[in-house]
Amino acid sequence: MKQPPTRNFEDIVARLKASLNPIGEWTTMDTLSIKDRDYPLVKIVIGKGNSRRVLISGGIHGDEPAGVETICTFLENKLYTDFLENWEITLLPCINPSGFEAGTRHNQDDIDLNRKFKEDQVPREVAFVKEVLDRPYDLDLELHEDVDSSGYYLYQKDQTTDLSTLGRKILDRVESIHPLNLAEEIEEVPADRGLLSRLSEPEEMEWWPMALYAYTRGCSHVFTLETSPALPMDVRIKAHLLAIQTALKHVEEQNL
Repeated sequence: MKQPPTRNFEDIVARLKASLNPIGEWTTMDTLSIKDRDYPLVKIVIGKGNSRRVLISGGIHGDEPAGVETICTFLENKLYTDFLENWEITLLPCINPSGFEAGTRHNQDDIDLNRKFKEDQVPREVAFVKEVLDRPYDLDLELHEDVDSSGYYLYQKDQTTDLSTLGRKILDRVESIHPLNLAEEIEEVPADRGLLSRLSEPEEMEWWPMALYAYTRGCSHVFTLETSPALPMDVRIKAHLLAIQTALKHVEEQNL
């Protein structure tokens, strides 16, 4: 049986702290103590008080490291600089630190955190995210990976009746460095060149992922972004970074 990769969450914390600029705000909203180890649940805010608000998150599934690495790279390379005039950028670098370290989808209690957002009694990692979503964001970007996918794809859900052009814009840009998943159906949902938009309404779902909870909290544009682990890590990081930058620029340009 293939062993999961060994990762040290303390290294991620060190990288994040080392990369923060003077105007960044670090908040440890909770700390999980597991087997004599402490795992902080961290929120980082850059550009606090700006008119537009985006939430970028990674690592809710511990075996999907590209999202965590993307957020570290975003900070280390100061890729937020072009957006500081208009955007308040909130980052949740690793929602499931115990799973990240173990290389497992679930957390230390064998719970899939991304299936628990409809419940009232929730794991502390989910409670942490719910607290962050106490007021709506203009944009919610959730960084994932799909081991069963050969290419990049995304789920899009808007508050408006008419679908915005943002999802298609992201995929068109990402395709230059990461192939798209061109299947007509992905995860049993109809897909259009990697775009899944005909999604269930909250009342139709027995359980809610984070994205659907964000939608119920009034987030204007909600995206679940999926890379393919079949590609090298640096390509997956570049794809997610390009998706983030494209989304922020397009929302500004189109005044979405």
